[in-house]
Amino acid sequence: MTHAEFVVVGQLAHDLVLAVPSVPEPGGTVAVAERRELLGGKGANQAVTLAQLGVRVALVAVVGGDATGEWLLRRAAADGVDTGAVVRRHGAASGLVVDVLAGGDAFRYLEDLPPAVRPPPGDVEAATTVLDRAPAVPSKLPHPAQAPEPAQAAPEPSRGAR
Repeated sequence: MTHAEFVVVGQLAHDLVLAVPSVPEPGGTVAVAERRELLGGKGANQAVTLAQLGVRVALVAVVGGDATGEWLLRRAAADGVDTGAVVRRHGAASGLVVDVLAGGDAFRYLEDLPPAVRPPPGDVEAATTVLDRAPAVPSKLPHPAQAPEPAQAAPEPSRGAR
């Protein structure tokens, strides 16, 4: 891909969406009405949206060294996102977000986003060649209260926004 117009710094995770008629009581069971497995993560969602609008976009993120990480990279690339700055963290599991949609409008998120797959400053700094060429860098990193210590020192969320 040529120079990105935008670079998004954020999460890249596997979204598992389960639609159920209702959430069961403790100890109960309910059948899943619909199951979808999608590319997810706040950063990836932004990047895909920009790509769908015809914007050349790159993503700075971290995935695990597992099969899910490989699938996430292939899916993001197929959606038009430049994944050249995504780090593969060997020995780590990729992020997983389970979206439980109950009764059509109520939802619950279950997140498994290990610290190893949250972009620390070193991974962001390693992507400076991509970041320096882009006029805008939106960021969707975890809130500092939720993030591991290194993510609190992440760079400014926007550089040269239009």
